[in-house]
Amino acid sequence: MPGAIERWPPLGVIRLRQALDDVCKLVKHPEYDLDKNLEVHQSLCRFLVIRSCGYLETSTVEICRAYVYAKSGGLVRSFAHSWLERSGNPKPDYLVQFIGRFDSTMANEFEQFITDDDGRIRRDIDFLVSRRNRIAHGESEGINQTRAIQLKETSCEVADWFILRFNPYL
Repeated sequence: MPGAIERWPPLGVIRLRQALDDVCKLVKHPEYDLDKNLEVHQSLCRFLVIRSCGYLETSTVEICRAYVYAKSGGLVRSFAHSWLERSGNPKPDYLVQFIGRFDSTMANEFEQFITDDDGRIRRDIDFLVSRRNRIAHGESEGINQTRAIQLKETSCEVADWFILRFNPYL
């Protein structure tokens, strides 16, 4: 193998996931009276949405960067990494196109993955990105604890798909 990576998934992705899980624990089990601190709790739910989307966006790129590092070297690695710097919002169509730059069969597998279960993952990721953008621009977003946690779980499902499929050791 041209490059050696110390662990799979990459340490940066593990740390991002741990930080996301920590925020989720605060949302699931608040250590304050919800009746008196509803605004704080709603803000934490919005923060969880922002972090979930950021986790998905960053982890997909970092997983692919580690894969390229492990599977290539020299100018090929440099070229591939320069293209991986250009990441966009992790919308479903963008992710399919992104994966397709590696392999069309894998992109088709991902498309199937996000459309299974009546398109639940596709809808959740679209909603996640939309809500993250609305929250970032101060618009009303109507997000509650249950939905914020569900979106976090979906972002982790998608990241886990990347971790499994881009594992350079399989």
